[in-house]
Amino acid sequence: MIKNRRHGYHLNSSYWQNYKKTVPDLSDTQFQIAVGMICEDATMRRVSKEAFIKFEQGYKQKDFVFHLFDNFGGYTFVDSPKTRFDDKKKKIKSYWFRTFSHKNFTPLFESFYKLRLDGKYRKTITPNLVFDLVTPRSLAYWIMSDGSLQNDSKSMILHTQSFTEKENYIVSDELNRKFGFHSVVKTHKTNYFVVFFPAQDAQLLFDLIQPFMIPSMWYKLPKMKS
Repeated sequence: MIKNRRHGYHLNSSYWQNYKKTVPDLSDTQFQIAVGMICEDATMRRVSKEAFIKFEQGYKQKDFVFHLFDNFGGYTFVDSPKTRFDDKKKKIKSYWFRTFSHKNFTPLFESFYKLRLDGKYRKTITPNLVFDLVTPRSLAYWIMSDGSLQNDSKSMILHTQSFTEKENYIVSDELNRKFGFHSVVKTHKTNYFVVFFPAQDAQLLFDLIQPFMIPSMWYKLPKMKS
């Protein structure tokens, strides 16, 4: 739980509101990382005018969450990621943190979240979003977040089950057009859809994302002959 006070001041006090005004704009690197994470597991909400990002990964990805915190910790009110505990299994379930709401994140929220008829915002892949925003670095973080190698250690699935069939086709088409992949959309567990990269994309995928992968995530890289 995030406490409502830090350093003796309430988080809504002028002290912290003034602090938020001093944080720098997102760097290109931070922006690209945020795009990749929002494409998959990271979630966003708007509080009043501005938005925040929440990052959360399973307990096995502790290094990854702490790496994300190294990049975005300056936009939080905490000193380190928090743990979510599984009471039944008596062990840590996940690591997470969220930024404070800030004007730096609002353009990302407006790009990725669209208002539904029920009055709620939903993460939505619209035409040209992937083509315009996803860079090799973004793709690397997308894959670190939720990509998985298949049994041949060359083909890969990008777990995009949270998106509709139409959105998956947009993702696949725009990644193919931008980077030269041959990805296709496949049905997953009857009612869901994922983006599949065939083995012929392994070398290109490796070359694009390897420079941005952290060591604890190298197991997700396509296995190339040395």
